[in-house]
Amino acid sequence: MATRSPVGGVATWLDRFCRHMDDQGWKTTVALVRGQREHDPARFRKFHSNLNTVQVDGRGLDREGRIRACRRAIRKANPIAVLPLGVLDANASVVREKVAGRAVHLIGRAQGNLPAMLADLQDLRDGLDHVVCVGAMTRRYLIRYAGFESERVTHVPNGASRATTERRPRTDGPIRLGYVGRLSIEDKRVLDIPILCRHLVGRGVPFHLTIVGSGPAEKPLRDQLAEFGDRVRMVGFKNSEQVYSEYLPDFDLLLLFSSSETFGVALAEAMMNGVVPVTSRYLGFESERLVVDGKHGLSYPVGEMSAAADAIEKLTRSPQLMKSLSLAGKRHAEEQYSWDVCQRQWLALIERVTAEHPITPGKDLCQSRNDDSGRLDRWGIPPAWVDTVRQLRRRMIRSGWQDGVEWPLFHRTHSPERLAEIDRSCRAIETEQRSQSSEIKQTAGKR
Repeated sequence: MATRSPVGGVATWLDRFCRHMDDQGWKTTVALVRGQREHDPARFRKFHSNLNTVQVDGRGLDREGRIRACRRAIRKANPIAVLPLGVLDANASVVREKVAGRAVHLIGRAQGNLPAMLADLQDLRDGLDHVVCVGAMTRRYLIRYAGFESERVTHVPNGASRATTERRPRTDGPIRLGYVGRLSIEDKRVLDIPILCRHLVGRGVPFHLTIVGSGPAEKPLRDQLAEFGDRVRMVGFKNSEQVYSEYLPDFDLLLLFSSSETFGVALAEAMMNGVVPVTSRYLGFESERLVVDGKHGLSYPVGEMSAAADAIEKLTRSPQLMKSLSLAGKRHAEEQYSWDVCQRQWLALIERVTAEHPITPGKDLCQSRNDDSGRLDRWGIPPAWVDTVRQLRRRMIRSGWQDGVEWPLFHRTHSPERLAEIDRSCRAIETEQRSQSSEIKQTAGKR
């Protein structure tokens, strides 16, 4: 498990997954990776003290060293299945253990839609026993374009907690808008927020916006929102319990601006609490159907803040529409996206996959290459000696020295042409899904 971010969607899922599997008689061990700067198991454990954890120390190691460190952890734990979470090198370690004769299942969890992540999954295809996709579009891509058999890929959306606090109904005051999530520019597009606010002010729509979250775009966003005074407040990071008890019960609408989302857990959590989503039609929106436009919320094209303002103004002037969307969204979320549903699907999948014999990959898959080995490896020094030397050096040199990249999330060596082709393929899937949804809507309208 990557420990760069001790809180967030993956960490929340991990807590729920381990608790449920342990309750069902499975023993779970979470291997927390340690790095020179970013990955800190001790910090992670402060937020997840309930987990049974071990540490994989990758400080000062190159790719080969990190893979060997993961292999040592696997040999010690002797698991029936390994599920890497944000630790790319763990996949290679399991594949090598398989090649060496260990009967262990490798289950991939496709958390993101980044082309580089999808390329990595395709490259691992012959070593993965199964892939679980958080998003429906990811599953379609892997089957249609990456060569996976449909029976080896399953779509299991993330879960969301049911409401814990009664909603505080809106009075005649301003429409209450909320944003909950990471504050970043490229994927979350949070600098669209000031543009939207200007549209609302220009139209005379009274609003109050609360932004819950932190991230690299926090300062530029705060600077650009200063012109709106007390109509906008930024409250920083809040944990899930605080979001559920202090913020979601006071929101009328939840805003999402993303260009791409694998699932969009903030939308599911909003609907659980009766909050109506106003969301961009991000890459993955049409395939997932987490929010169906006009049924559970309203949507707009990515980056088109005039259209987003149209949706907000429409709901402001139509309380009855807002109420019907709220009720439908809450019912939809409780039926499809509760943690109970998510955990049952995961348990059934783990039982099914581990009942079969693990895949044995070809000997060349995930083996070392000269370009990703350190000098000690290229000099032909035995791997055990290399590890000993690097561990001694790590203990002796306590500076910021680091060899290689610290526990990468994906490979950065894929060609631009390949990544562009993956992006085009994903967009083709979305276009197809949008056409099918439009046909269904037209057919329903004629009845």
